[in-house]
Amino acid sequence: MKATADSSLDLSAQIKVSARVGREIKAWMARYGQRQKDVAEVLGIAQPGVSARLRGQVPFDISELTILASHFGISLGELLGSQIVNETGPRPAKRDEGQNELPRLDSNQQPFD
Repeated sequence: MKATADSSLDLSAQIKVSARVGREIKAWMARYGQRQKDVAEVLGIAQPGVSARLRGQVPFDISELTILASHFGISLGELLGSQIVNETGPRPAKRDEGQNELPRLDSNQQPFD
């Protein structure tokens, strides 16, 4: 399958976010004196898997993030850091370009025959 420019941008953005999440988790590991092998035990994965996640090569999934937050005794928001949590993504494309508001529906609309 041939990658398009849009999909490569999405992959690039995903890798950047994964790397930022990895840096936040590394910081929490340092605060608690945890090593990769400790985190691997908690997550039930091999140490090389933790290493790949911390470098952003493999994204953490949501269950892994919640397990780590619980392990450190912090919220998921604290684990990820305020910059990642409060970041806004690009706005989705408008559905009906040129239409400022949705059409009003009759409150007593009957089904079509």
